[in-house]
Amino acid sequence: MKYLHTMVRVTDLDASLEFYCDKLGLVEISRTENQAGRFTLVFLARPATRRRSRPDGAPTVELTYNWDPEAYEGGRNFGHLAYATDDIYALCQRLKDKAW
Repeated sequence: MKYLHTMVRVTDLDASLEFYCDKLGLVEISRTENQAGRFTLVFLARPATRRRSRPDGAPTVELTYNWDPEAYEGGRNFGHLAYATDDIYALCQRLKDKAW
């Protein structure tokens, strides 16, 4: 299993990019604007990673900006952790088998 990215919802894309890029030193590696869904996705990575494909295997941060205002309370700004696996069914079974 490989860690890919963490998604965070943001309410101010410019301020978020200032923080992640200008202050933390990440760089924008891709941006997608979805008119129908009314959102923008921006992927950020360390400076050595210049393409969405993460040539060096580096994980990314995905900023999701929803165009319609929404208050993210109680942790709603955290979206997900993304992983890749060769066999999702086998992974789910292993997780079930190790249930607490």
